[in-house]
Amino acid sequence: MKKLLVIIALSQWCTFSCRTPPPEKQIIKDEHTAQSETPLSGKELSRKHCQSCHLYPEPSLLDKQTWERSVLPLMGRLFGIYEREVPRSEILKGAIDQPLVKRLNIFPEKQIIDDKTWKMIRDYYVTASPESLPSIKSPDNFPPLERFEIAIAHKAQSAPGTTLLKIDPLTSAIYVGESKGKAGELTILNSEFEVTQTIKLPAPPVDVNLNSDHLDVTLVGSLVLARSNNSLGRLLRILRNPGEEKYSSFRSFMDGLKRPLQTVFEDINGDGHDDILIAEFGYYTGSLTLYESVGGKGSFRKKVLKNVPGAIKLSVTDMNRDGRKDIVALFAQGDESISIFYNNEHGMFREERVLRFSPSNGSVYFELADFNNDGHPDILYCNGDNGDYPPVLKDYHGIHIFQNQGNNNFERVYFFAMNGAYKSSAADFDNDGDLDIIGISHFPDFNASPRQDFVYLENLGDYSFSTQYLVGDLPVRWITFDIHDIDHDGFKDVLLGAFGTYKTRQNKTKPAASVARPSLLYLKNIGR
Repeated sequence: MKKLLVIIALSQWCTFSCRTPPPEKQIIKDEHTAQSETPLSGKELSRKHCQSCHLYPEPSLLDKQTWERSVLPLMGRLFGIYEREVPRSEILKGAIDQPLVKRLNIFPEKQIIDDKTWKMIRDYYVTASPESLPSIKSPDNFPPLERFEIAIAHKAQSAPGTTLLKIDPLTSAIYVGESKGKAGELTILNSEFEVTQTIKLPAPPVDVNLNSDHLDVTLVGSLVLARSNNSLGRLLRILRNPGEEKYSSFRSFMDGLKRPLQTVFEDINGDGHDDILIAEFGYYTGSLTLYESVGGKGSFRKKVLKNVPGAIKLSVTDMNRDGRKDIVALFAQGDESISIFYNNEHGMFREERVLRFSPSNGSVYFELADFNNDGHPDILYCNGDNGDYPPVLKDYHGIHIFQNQGNNNFERVYFFAMNGAYKSSAADFDNDGDLDIIGISHFPDFNASPRQDFVYLENLGDYSFSTQYLVGDLPVRWITFDIHDIDHDGFKDVLLGAFGTYKTRQNKTKPAASVARPSLLYLKNIGR
């Protein structure tokens, strides 16, 4: 399948992408000829070359076929070893910033380890990896979704392509971004799901910041990565005249962004003016970037907080109670991790990595939530991205709670296994004073019945949760959602957004046009 925006484009399994010497200094060293040293085994060589910039990828994390056919060829490219049918020149064509990729020497011109070393590493992974991965055990029964009533809110005329879903907490207006090939659309609906305006955009929108007289819309650039000519993202300001309901003009606010996924407008430096924090996920290159407001007159000073690809989700809050706003960021490519960037005043930040995951984990989302009401934010994290190679069901995909021990050290206290988990959020859906959880999967087990692509976890206390499933399979794939009391009855509802379709068990071909294909699914909280 084609790779979606938030699907990781290249898992950087080995680490020469950040440690490769310049081309003129590259030397291939035969690590097996030194008479005074004991020859290293394939396992020892893999540990030497494949963990200096991320956690070591154990062979058990993937099945034998995936290692051999998908991951190892990608690893080889980072050592300057290319497949005959995919030369270096073809790989570079796909770079968003080709000059930078060349300058960083991410894909070396010359081979930087000898053939024998590479063969031993390859053979070790293929030999030591399992034929298949353990599967997630399905429950004996599937309690149906009793907390919510199901209603299709918005039908798609073709395969749904939702890239953004946000509900205005003040007006209940619904903002839906969609991919239309290389272009995009932003559709605005009222709380009755009636379309009030559709805005054509030059690229798919992935985030929107709501203001009284304008919208700040983040455009990703290339949603689906091509072999060449991938475009940069940008930030648009869409304007409306005072007193008018519809937006009538726009201007480019910021250009040249590397596949941005999230934009946060927040006064981080405390000068009374909003700064702009952008997660530039990128491809081979990317960054976490802060644009500090200069005098509040529309000028900004660029500051790169972390110059790596993979920034995917951000949260801004005071994590150490010093009165200054800190930044919490999830990085989801190569060195998958969650870091806190502590605000040390005067525009300086100190990064502390608080959680680190394997490079095959498939990190996609996190949010902060205080599950035990101790005043310290815990981390609700989910991993289930499965788009780098033919999808492999992984028993370590799912929804996790990491409890804050009071000093921003985090310990996992809960795990719900869920194939292809893509987003999870905490809210009090039953109004009993504690936080429940909902979760969706974009890469469920398509052969399972039911698919288990939406789950409601009701909090029973002490990190114990009961489960309810959306058991009526619809031929669409959930990719996002938002939570809001849409009908104003005092109970929080859920709105799901879909991207793409799938083949139903009953219909092994493309879903028929007569089959309901909602781009939005409204889950109304029954309120009891």
